[in-house]
Amino acid sequence: MNYLRVPSEITFSEIRSKDNSWSPTMFRRVIIPNTNVKQVADLLDPSNPFEKGVEPGSTYYLQKSSHYFIRTKALKDHSYLLYPKGDAITAINPKVFEDPKLTDGDILMSKDSNVGECAIVDGNRWRNHMFSGGIIRLNPAANRLYLFAFLKHPLFKTQLLAMSPRGSTITHAKKLWLNCLIPFPNQHDSELIINYVSALMQAIIEKEKSIRSKAELIHSLIQTELKENQKQRQFQFNPPPISEIKSLWRLDAVIYDKEYKANIWLIENYVHGFETPKEAEFIVTPGPSLEIKIIRTRIDSETYRPGYYTLILPTNISLYGVMSVISYLGTAKSLPLLNRGDIVIGEAGFHKGRSIVLLDNWPKCTTNAHGIYVRRSDGNIKKSVFFRCIFNWYRTMRLIDIMAVGGSGGHFSPEYFNYVRIPKFPEDKQNEIVKLYHNEASPPSELPNLDTLVDWHRQWNASLGIWELNREMRALQRLLYDIQEQIIEGKIVQVPPNIIRHVPDQGQ
Repeated sequence: MNYLRVPSEITFSEIRSKDNSWSPTMFRRVIIPNTNVKQVADLLDPSNPFEKGVEPGSTYYLQKSSHYFIRTKALKDHSYLLYPKGDAITAINPKVFEDPKLTDGDILMSKDSNVGECAIVDGNRWRNHMFSGGIIRLNPAANRLYLFAFLKHPLFKTQLLAMSPRGSTITHAKKLWLNCLIPFPNQHDSELIINYVSALMQAIIEKEKSIRSKAELIHSLIQTELKENQKQRQFQFNPPPISEIKSLWRLDAVIYDKEYKANIWLIENYVHGFETPKEAEFIVTPGPSLEIKIIRTRIDSETYRPGYYTLILPTNISLYGVMSVISYLGTAKSLPLLNRGDIVIGEAGFHKGRSIVLLDNWPKCTTNAHGIYVRRSDGNIKKSVFFRCIFNWYRTMRLIDIMAVGGSGGHFSPEYFNYVRIPKFPEDKQNEIVKLYHNEASPPSELPNLDTLVDWHRQWNASLGIWELNREMRALQRLLYDIQEQIIEGKIVQVPPNIIRHVPDQGQ
């Protein structure tokens, strides 16, 4: 729902309060129907409401270190946890490290640049991390997860952006965020509803944590299988002979470098051998161009509409092999459709190499020219998922970056798939890896109630693959959003005796 309004008239006193500004954006207001609201400032510890980060300067950034620096770009709207994309979390010189003692459950919020984005610290693995001066750590007095749930709701950012001054450079929220309003249930059993929202928020966090841990385990299993099953020959780095350069017809220095040679050797020297995607019966096809001059009509939508295409855009593929955002496109142009089991891979830019396997029957799926889709003629889902996991290993090991060409992040065009080698893992090892990404399991017959919701999902998560975890996380997000909308509108919220466990995700 859109809560942002521009008044039809304003008073002179309002103009004076805005430093005599005549900019219309300065007078936007957010209307919350529910009158039972509290300012963020009132929900924080009065003795120590928040703590600011430290800005040591980029001169102290390192390639490798025992200590790390969290930047504002690690806080993303589509993620509840810190998001380690690119240089969002960078190694830093220990000499300038100031320990903020990050602990499980800490809430970090950006007050500069991507204003209002926040994330929650998961576990104790962030002890050797500090955060930037553009980030603050909130110290809630109570209802930590309830506050966090509404900080992630669009209402909070809408309020903050309406308050923040607009400029030609970075937007700064200063301390205006303290004045943002958080709605509370307007009913006699409000504490029950607060606990309901908190439990749903925790269940969503558990889903995302499980997605990440299974993605890390997939990488670890592939790395271990390759390293422990090498032929007797030992790796030796030598400058490339002229014959190798002639056979590859490339002068890119990096593909002849030690880093690339050492990592690709793990597959080329694998005891069970390897095959190329073509030999494994994969067909690689570039995605269609969606430029307006080609498709003529184009209507973009954030919500599903009948007849629209579901866009599987590489920029919306997460680091963990799922869609962080799904958008839709209306056009009269006939576009090539993706099939269930197709692998979609980012071809260019900073999303290059990110990949998913399409495993839900979303309506009329297609991608764009920055996407490549890889298809098997036999529709073998297991083989597609295994290839996607191997390809993601390539990306994580920087092999895709090295093999790509061009500026602005580089391009990994279909012809470069000839450089990819798929190791012939034993069937049991392939099955172990595939089930971590895709595993349709039968849920327990007993539905969770409010008291058992979080523990129920923690146990259930162990049986699911990454794709299914994300599907259920999206269902929980929709449920939480609906409840928050009821609270914002001042409606009565009912806690069902058995809480929803799964809603099939149709990409809507």
